[in-house]
Amino acid sequence: MLASYDLWIIAWCFFALCCGGFIKGALGVGTPLLTVPMMAMALPPQMAIAIMAIPVVVANLWQFSQAQRSSTVVRNFWPCFVGILIGTWIGVKILSMIDEHTLLIIVGIAVIAFALLQGSSYRFYLADVLVKPVGIIFGISSGIIGGISSFFGPMLVSYLMSIRNLDKNQFVSTISFLYISAVIPWAINLYMFGLLDHETLTLSLLGTLPVTLGLALGLKVRRYISENKFKYFIISILLISGASMLWRAIQ
Repeated sequence: MLASYDLWIIAWCFFALCCGGFIKGALGVGTPLLTVPMMAMALPPQMAIAIMAIPVVVANLWQFSQAQRSSTVVRNFWPCFVGILIGTWIGVKILSMIDEHTLLIIVGIAVIAFALLQGSSYRFYLADVLVKPVGIIFGISSGIIGGISSFFGPMLVSYLMSIRNLDKNQFVSTISFLYISAVIPWAINLYMFGLLDHETLTLSLLGTLPVTLGLALGLKVRRYISENKFKYFIISILLISGASMLWRAIQ
């Protein structure tokens, strides 16, 4: 199968997948955001998206399995997890009835504004008693937006950044847990809609290797990233996510 692709295309996609795994290991987010545009330079965009189906599922399951105090994460954030499942179902249902461009513009601007707010001297934090109920709202919002546009991450990152005393390792553990409720249904939908045919599914399975290699390297690098730098890296990811939404909206 790989013999039908140019060697440079294979090498470039391998590198892109490694980069996606690296940023996932180091920051816990950003794999499709980085990898899909890179692979789309050499492959059709739909194929680039479909190839990510298995790697993102494996990456999040693996990362959450390595998490410390995973039972605490489940206990604290299960409402948001359920909210994502509900929101994703709603998002897919209303996909044909909503102006996606308007939604992307509104959410993109909101995400950028939140990132700039978190990057300023002002800090917005949720009261502890509000973490679970607000998690339901953010989960449903993330699911709806993701079901319509495939952008699950920005709302979840915004939610987690508003929780006081959530350190970098807890952030990664929690975002991996929450992503599981998004990426597994997403992968199933790709298969049901025929985007994951036999060839693409095989390529997606092979893509788990470079993603896992990058993931392991990123995990080691995270140990040397200070909490302050980690927060600003995440803010950068939010800014890129918001800009990606706006770019997609004007296409």
